[in-house]
Amino acid sequence: MSRGLTGTALEFVRAFNEGDLDAFNEVLDPGIEIHSARGLRSGRDAARAWAIRAPGGVQQTIEATDSAESGTEVLLTVERHWHWDEDGSHAATDELAWLFGFRDGLVCSWRPFEDRDAARVAFEAEGPYSPELP
Repeated sequence: MSRGLTGTALEFVRAFNEGDLDAFNEVLDPGIEIHSARGLRSGRDAARAWAIRAPGGVQQTIEATDSAESGTEVLLTVERHWHWDEDGSHAATDELAWLFGFRDGLVCSWRPFEDRDAARVAFEAEGPYSPELP
C-alpha cells in the first residue's frame, strides 16, 4: 500500500528519530540531496552518514506539527526537541520547516529552514521539484 508523499516524508522523520537507517534508506532516491548546515550531501551513503548520531551530549527528536503537499513537494512544519542523552532532560526546542522534493515517490531533496515563512515562500514559489540534469 502506498503511503503517499506526505506519509513518506513522515517516515523519513520517524526513521531519522529512531535511528532506523534501513527504513531511512528505503525512502531515499539514489540521487538524494541533503542540504544540511554543513553543506550539500549527495547520494544514499552520504545521507545515511548525515543521519547517524554520535551517542552522548545533546540529541534531537523531530516532531512534525503540520504539512502541505503540492505536486512533487511536501512542506513539514516541525519542532526540533533537544534533550540530554545522559538523562533525557529537555535542553531546548526550535521551530523549523523541512522541504522535501520527490521523484518516483522517493525523497530526492531535503532542505531545512529555520524561518518557517521563508520555507512557505520557497514551497509556493518553486512548484514541483525539478532537479538539474547533468
